Amino acid sequence: MKILKRYYIFIFIFALILGLIIRDISTSKFAVIKTSQAYAPNDVKTTEIEDTDIEKVNINTASKRVLMTLDGIGEKMSERIIEYREENGGFEMVEDIMKVSGIGYDTFLKLKEYITVD
Repeated sequence: MKILKRYYIFIFIFALILGLIIRDISTSKFAVIKTSQAYAPNDVKTTEIEDTDIEKVNINTASKRVLMTLDGIGEKMSERIIEYREENGGFEMVEDIMKVSGIGYDTFLKLKEYITVD
């Protein structure tokens, strides 16, 4: 009976480890194929978006709704940006957005390509 119990425990642990391995492989960046790439017909042309094609958001004049289109900026953060520029007369450099409470260096790095003060 002890041998049978050990056998079941071994099978359970083996199945658990195998399941974890399969999950990690299926979710890894190497196993993921974009659906658009996998099923797109050969004659479909894709274009890369250039940085020059993106219209930058002026953080000195943008409305709350426009600010919310920026990555990492929600409703509360856009309100803080507007409140900051009203109290301090606007931003002189894009780096000044880090003076807004809740916007740190990491958030700034995500935003800097998409914002301007001109």
